[in-house]
Amino acid sequence: MNEKIIIFKNDKIGDLIHAYNAIQDVINKNINKEIFIFLSQYNSEMKFLFKSKNVNFKVISEKINIKDKIKLIFFFLKNNIKETYIFKPSNFLFFLPFIFYFKRIKFFAICINNLNYKRPSLFLRKLLNKLVINDRGSKKIRKSIHELHMNLINDNSDINHKFGILEKKDITKLNKENYILIHYNKFKFAKLNLGLNDLEILINMLKKMGKKIVLTNDLNDNFTNNLLLKKYNSENDKFVDYYPNIKAEDLFKLIGNAMIVISFHGTITSMAAIQKTKVIDLFNCKINSVEDFYKYKNAFHEFVPKQKNYEFIIPKKNFSITINRIENLLTNGRKINY
Repeated sequence: MNEKIIIFKNDKIGDLIHAYNAIQDVINKNINKEIFIFLSQYNSEMKFLFKSKNVNFKVISEKINIKDKIKLIFFFLKNNIKETYIFKPSNFLFFLPFIFYFKRIKFFAICINNLNYKRPSLFLRKLLNKLVINDRGSKKIRKSIHELHMNLINDNSDINHKFGILEKKDITKLNKENYILIHYNKFKFAKLNLGLNDLEILINMLKKMGKKIVLTNDLNDNFTNNLLLKKYNSENDKFVDYYPNIKAEDLFKLIGNAMIVISFHGTITSMAAIQKTKVIDLFNCKINSVEDFYKYKNAFHEFVPKQKNYEFIIPKKNFSITINRIENLLTNGRKINY
């Protein structure tokens, strides 16, 4: 395979999830070409999503440093590259069409417009074969980042990709019929002055509804892990299964096989959405001005999936109000009730 396809998505895990369908479609359309996907240190553990014999992976920094820039230049010089997809709008990447103009590589890119800047400049945009613009300065309802990726590759289809359940002896009985997954993010809970006591109130409410609960926590939070392990183990609590420091691939599958996922907005809700798992998204926002309103409005339309089984709540510091809202969605909601 002499001709190569390059895909840049060297950012966070959640951002990679939003681009999954587009990346998978590029792979499916180029099975006879060698594909290199450039990931970051943050999302490289998600490479299991793209299992194909013609796919290779390289890791570069999210904010591309001098060492990576040199490596990329030599990589482009040495290889016969047919197409390059810039799914991560990094300033340096937009100079590649200019640097390698003589090689006649086709470049496709997500570009950014904002009130105070354009990335890349209008000059560099003229060197792209195709671009779509993520207009973050607009006050109108915008397309989601997922839609922008699909528009860039000229495909509005919805790719269905099935992921099997975890092959672990202690959780093979878990399936969409019998557990709700809750993800605890200490940082996002703390922004609302919430903590483990509030998590316990939420769990107790779900217990009363008679459902099995799977609990996950952020990686490397050893202090919280120890507290949760002590409280939620098979001897002390038969309703809750807690999985500390679970690997990304296992977490992805665990989310995909949940009946419903309840989590603050981010990587976890994105992992659920792409697998068509029902979601209650706790979309935290602090609005003190008109500018704040439009900032969160734009973020909502850019990153919240437009799916029939996806609900969102703006959580309150008085968490009992949020819990009552969750309970109402689970019993009377239009999209996710059971």
